[in-house]
Amino acid sequence: MPLAYLQNWTPFRIDALGLVTLIGAEEVDKAVGRLVQSRYTKFLPLLGAYLIANNHFTANDSGYTLYNVSDAITTTSVSGWLTRWLDSQKLKTSTTVYEWNVSRMKKSQNWDGVIAAIIGTMLTSGLIALSTLMGDWWGLCNAMSMCASIFIRWYLVKENIEGLDQAALSVFYGSSNMKEGVKLLITLSDGKMVTIYAPRGLIKEAFTKRICPPRRELYIWGKRFGWLFFGVHIITLGQSDLLSQLYTVTLLIISTWATVHGLGCNEMEIGNHISVENMTDFPEVPDRRQYAYVRLQPTENEEQALTDWGLLPRKMNSAWWDEYRQSKKIWGDRGKFLTSVSYQEKV
Repeated sequence: MPLAYLQNWTPFRIDALGLVTLIGAEEVDKAVGRLVQSRYTKFLPLLGAYLIANNHFTANDSGYTLYNVSDAITTTSVSGWLTRWLDSQKLKTSTTVYEWNVSRMKKSQNWDGVIAAIIGTMLTSGLIALSTLMGDWWGLCNAMSMCASIFIRWYLVKENIEGLDQAALSVFYGSSNMKEGVKLLITLSDGKMVTIYAPRGLIKEAFTKRICPPRRELYIWGKRFGWLFFGVHIITLGQSDLLSQLYTVTLLIISTWATVHGLGCNEMEIGNHISVENMTDFPEVPDRRQYAYVRLQPTENEEQALTDWGLLPRKMNSAWWDEYRQSKKIWGDRGKFLTSVSYQEKV
């Protein structure tokens, strides 16, 4: 082999197995589970591939509570993809407001897939070529298993996105009240709060239910093959020559860093039919929960629901209520607050 002499280059050794199985696992779970794909890293290998194989990236997280203020319903069962998406926004205040819309028309993302495929092919082909030229057959098996893991991850994420798309489109195919906009408050695990305006159907089918992949049987087989190729990957990586290990680890770390930091991601486009708008045109308000309620502009019945949930104090706390009403009047005069959702229906 042209580069066979490099097989003997071993100035040091690395614990590649520990790198692949331990480092970056939690970050990968959050980045992949929010179902926002990158136009650059979609077909690159990632650390913590076992989290994809065991479907952990779809699991619900604890510590989140959803308050449907319009319908006076509250639940701690918040979809895992939504909690991961909210965490990835790195909210700094409790007065952030998002408007969620559903479009009947599928968004065109063809070029994003082409760009990601070209980048992935170029970088993984380099490892395949290097291993072949060195005669490092363990390294070649490592490269091929890594490519298979990439395909498995792409398929499992694609199935979840299709399941989310189907849930989102229920806005158009359900009863008429599924299109009506409702007000939500969601408390995060770090204590922050976010206000969301969204169609009722989206909340019912996508925000509070776990996504159901359309092709369940194939999905199960995908997870099984994911475990298989992950096992092959960690075994062959440990037996590969040092140069192959360095290439693999470098590629894994760089692509994982880019994915976790959202390189090439549009956070405001989720799946093929959901778009989100950060309502930054509102006047700035102090970072207090009271002003989150003020921006919500609740009706008397909605205020009663918030009081029953313990989000607002009882009426006996007259000082708080006087301040709240005064703030509601001031900020209501200074800016137009959303009281309904304007969803998009494109044909």
